[in-house]
Amino acid sequence: MDEPSPAGELVLVLPLPPSINHQYATVQGRRVLSRSGREFKRLVVEEVEDWLDKYPQVDVAQFQHHYLALTLTFYFRSALRRDLDGGLKIAQDALCEALGVNDNLEIEIHLSKRVDRHSPRMEVQLTALTAASVTLEEGGAFHSTPPLPVQLGSRAKRRRRKQQSLEELAARHKGD
Repeated sequence: MDEPSPAGELVLVLPLPPSINHQYATVQGRRVLSRSGREFKRLVVEEVEDWLDKYPQVDVAQFQHHYLALTLTFYFRSALRRDLDGGLKIAQDALCEALGVNDNLEIEIHLSKRVDRHSPRMEVQLTALTAASVTLEEGGAFHSTPPLPVQLGSRAKRRRRKQQSLEELAARHKGD
């Protein structure tokens, strides 16, 4: 299962992330990632590095410069024990951090819950999408080849961009 495809795909089998109730702790009034959350993220980094060592022909840049589709299949001991989406964010963050990818490049997420009493796990598939396979709506028209993702700049640039976005939103909804 841990093999790359020519289309730009990373496939891993990982342990289940900690449940949402065990991902964060409160320290001095602040919510911080718990020890089990940090350990999970560290383990994901190690697994991604091992996978990349095993497949040196895979160019990590394909994940950093393309839109992405993430598929997570959780195999729990019981169907009723945990929520499906409780492990999504920590798994998404850990995987993207390990690859040096901004998770805003993910434009598709597929989640599934399965039961495997003997081997609980999470199967991960991250696919770099080709421009021809992506359709994003912009201004009411559909474009089959979206513009390249914008890389985040400095904090000041992000603030200006956010302010411009807020102004555009206010102008659009002025008549509502």
